[in-house]
Amino acid sequence: MPPSSAADGHVADPGVAAQVASAARQLVRAADLEEALAVAASAIGDATGGEAVLRVTATPHDLHAGASGVVPPSALSPAVRSVLTAGSDRDAVRGLFLESSGHEATCRAWIGLDRPLAHLAVERTLAELLLHALALAVDRIVIVDRFRESEANFERAVESHRLVGQAMGILIERHRIVPGEAFDVLRRASQDHNVKLREIARRVIDTGAEPDEVV
Repeated sequence: MPPSSAADGHVADPGVAAQVASAARQLVRAADLEEALAVAASAIGDATGGEAVLRVTATPHDLHAGASGVVPPSALSPAVRSVLTAGSDRDAVRGLFLESSGHEATCRAWIGLDRPLAHLAVERTLAELLLHALALAVDRIVIVDRFRESEANFERAVESHRLVGQAMGILIERHRIVPGEAFDVLRRASQDHNVKLREIARRVIDTGAEPDEVV
């Protein structure tokens, strides 16, 4: 007889515990959101002997996933979608609903089971720990992605400032105008032709043409 839960005097299968520990380590290192969801869904399913489906919401993400990876909501049964949306298992017969939240993410899991929940005390605890590890991993991934996006935006702003300044310098030297007038020339060309200011500036620098002539 395989080891079962503490509810009937046994401990969880050591092999399952090792798989859970390995999955937790993977979640700590995960840098990709889809990878993290697939790892967690697979490990939660292994820990409980069921099939886990996850839903993770963290601005701007709203993802569903199973052990094979991210899936569209339409691929799930209406009952599973309802549980993951409502956050309740009160209407479920053979299944387990779990939820964990971090600072950025809310993670929900629905695990389809063919065994009574009363025999799953240890397995449920392992699944809860994995779901919490997923919530922490999603927090970290979302924050890192947000930082990278902010850093990229800052770098684009610096580059735009450099290009516009260089294009202004060309116009100032060519037409003997003041900086404010040079900027107005670039801005008007941008507005009149619906082209970003930095792109107008880049074309002036690359071609030497007037702002109105580069579009």
